[in-house]
Amino acid sequence: MTPGILAEEQLKLEFQLMTVEVVDTLQNRKYNVDLAFKFFSDPETAVKESNGAVWLGEVLKNNVKVQTPQLLYFSHENSLLIYEGLREPREFFDSELDQPQKFFLAGMALPYIHGIFKHKVFVDRYLHLISEVVKGLNIAPGDKNELFSLFKGEFRRIGLSDAGANCFGDYHPGNIMFKEEKALTSYTGDLKIDRTEIYLIDPAFLDKTGNVDRAEDIGTFFSKFAYNDFYLSQSFDKTVPDFELICKGYDYTISKNGIALEEFYPDGTTFNFHIALGILIDSMFKIRNPKFVNPQGRIQTSVEAVMHILKKHPFEI
Repeated sequence: MTPGILAEEQLKLEFQLMTVEVVDTLQNRKYNVDLAFKFFSDPETAVKESNGAVWLGEVLKNNVKVQTPQLLYFSHENSLLIYEGLREPREFFDSELDQPQKFFLAGMALPYIHGIFKHKVFVDRYLHLISEVVKGLNIAPGDKNELFSLFKGEFRRIGLSDAGANCFGDYHPGNIMFKEEKALTSYTGDLKIDRTEIYLIDPAFLDKTGNVDRAEDIGTFFSKFAYNDFYLSQSFDKTVPDFELICKGYDYTISKNGIALEEFYPDGTTFNFHIALGILIDSMFKIRNPKFVNPQGRIQTSVEAVMHILKKHPFEI
């Protein structure tokens, strides 16, 4: 989930991947370099991503498993960032890795951003988000009151948790890429964990305060999956196994430090809260498009999905 609900609208940009010929006059040679150019609609958003890219690059600089493209150039005047180009890595949905492995690997990457320290969550962040989103949607008064009540019922878990962490802020399949190295493999349980390199891109909404609920990034990741699942089947039977895989990947990484994910949540995990809130935020973005068909139908399905999640808690570990 992004730090502000206008984040998606602010990230209007152009992206171009191109190969540039470099002339080395000292060595008397030429070679090609892949570069990724990102043009933003305003300098403030470009600055946010630039700061996020610098921080993320520093955090992951010695990490052989999880990486991020190097930021090579930033122009405030032109709202332009230039990164090293990535030709070999493939985006989440384009990668030829099997689907369970993708979810597992996406979970493996997150702890390197979150950290493994235990810290309290800034609860007011979520009180503000719930108020802004629920009031901003055209929801029937009775449903609106029930939503407020259901969301507030989850705050005990958040308040008692020690899950405060840094947050990627926009963790979804479009910001995750894989580069598969097929030569070396290892195994854990029934899932193959190969030497695939994971790349995290577009760090425009990183929150480095250390007091964001670490479950928020997983909630952001699954909000669209969960909505689509409920829209088609009135259940989350397809999404829950994938959710469990990402949590297993997360545990795989932090288990090296003798920690399990549920230890951050003594009163129970908060994934249901974040997936539910993410569904409403996604719907708010969708219906702001004047060309969106049947906005009220989208809102009603979202409300039904959210109530189902908050009443039945399908996303638990």
